[in-house]
Amino acid sequence: MKKTSHTFHFPLSLGEGSGVRLYFQQALYHLRENPVISWISVLGTALSICMIMVIVITLRVRIADCEPEVNRSRSLYVPNMSYRAKGDTSGSSANSSMSVQTGRECFKTLTTAEAVTLASNPGKVRVSLPAGAKMTADMVQTDEAFWQVFRFRFLDGKPFTAADLSSGLPRAVIAASVARRLFGRTDVSGQHVELNHVDFQVCGVVADVSMLATDAYAQVWIPYTAGDAEANSWGYNLMGPMRAVILARSRADFPAVREECERLRQKYNDAQDGVEVFYRGQPDTQFTHLYRTWSQEPDVQGVVLRYVMVMLILLIVPAINLSSMTLSRMRKRMAEIGVRKAFGATANELMRQVFLENLLLTCLAGLLGLFLSYAATFVLNGFLFGNSTNAYLSGETSLTAGELLSPWIFLAAFGFCLLMNLLSAGIPAWRASRMNIVEAINGKAH
Repeated sequence: MKKTSHTFHFPLSLGEGSGVRLYFQQALYHLRENPVISWISVLGTALSICMIMVIVITLRVRIADCEPEVNRSRSLYVPNMSYRAKGDTSGSSANSSMSVQTGRECFKTLTTAEAVTLASNPGKVRVSLPAGAKMTADMVQTDEAFWQVFRFRFLDGKPFTAADLSSGLPRAVIAASVARRLFGRTDVSGQHVELNHVDFQVCGVVADVSMLATDAYAQVWIPYTAGDAEANSWGYNLMGPMRAVILARSRADFPAVREECERLRQKYNDAQDGVEVFYRGQPDTQFTHLYRTWSQEPDVQGVVLRYVMVMLILLIVPAINLSSMTLSRMRKRMAEIGVRKAFGATANELMRQVFLENLLLTCLAGLLGLFLSYAATFVLNGFLFGNSTNAYLSGETSLTAGELLSPWIFLAAFGFCLLMNLLSAGIPAWRASRMNIVEAINGKAH
């Protein structure tokens, strides 16, 4: 009869100071003893955390408060609207962004909001110096409240003022990359540039803005009274190039802001001859604004449900597979647990060791998953954040540390993986710790 021998590596006596160190030594030994299973477990957990973090990062950069859109959480958006004949119930309408006149009458007069800005969508402009450097940039026409709703980091100078807007003075704020391209430096306040061959004075220079800040992004900003926004209107002067961003004092004021928007809309429509504007459920919160496509009202609950389902699948499916591997590994260690019991180890000591071993594995997987998520976000930047609008613009989809860091989501994914690993390892270990020593040594788990 063939004799089977077992070699066990485990702490036989544990002191107060050395117990944890010995547990971790034991955990590292088991990693080396079963490298294939151990690394599959680590990589599986890491990939689950990585995929969850990539999804969260791609969503976070668009909805979380990040410079310069630091007030997303208390902002409401009206990017477009519709108009129709008064009393028309056929569903026929024209859809577009608003004119300056509509923006002033329906939104700039809000009293329940902290600030309201009107801004055009980015458009191409030729920026040049007389007989000097020239380039094509993305330009937005806006007002002085733009600098209150969004928080830019000024490297030189200051924004244009309400007086500049009312006087139609040709002032321009430019991004640092534009200043460097034209002048070779950023301290250029007071200098002059030509925008489509029209002379403008630079009043400020701001740090470059990522295209991911879709409502604040541009490379050149001018007062809309110094551009063509007011003259560029159609549809009974209701439609035009502008959009509105409303900054509430707090999220609790959203219902009051929406109610006042509706009152101002009705008042504005009363003055129109035969036509009326309507907002199709707007103003939107940042999340709804992100998923609205022109006149189509987004199914917000459906979008949230899809995100939740994807995250659950990414967590649960790998967790089930990894739990099966962990359970199989623990069954092979029944004999070791029996020997530990024979040498006087208590059930609490056995469970503590299992916890620390799985904590070590999950920590290793968590750190690897976090690194992989950041690497994937940078490497796949164009794939994750590119769209047809970005393809038209000249900026970059750069990410800041604040946009990347999401500690609570990481801890939630990490905690879920740790829980699954603990349950798959802890349940058989708990059962074995209460078995007869002889049965445990013989590996007879029931």
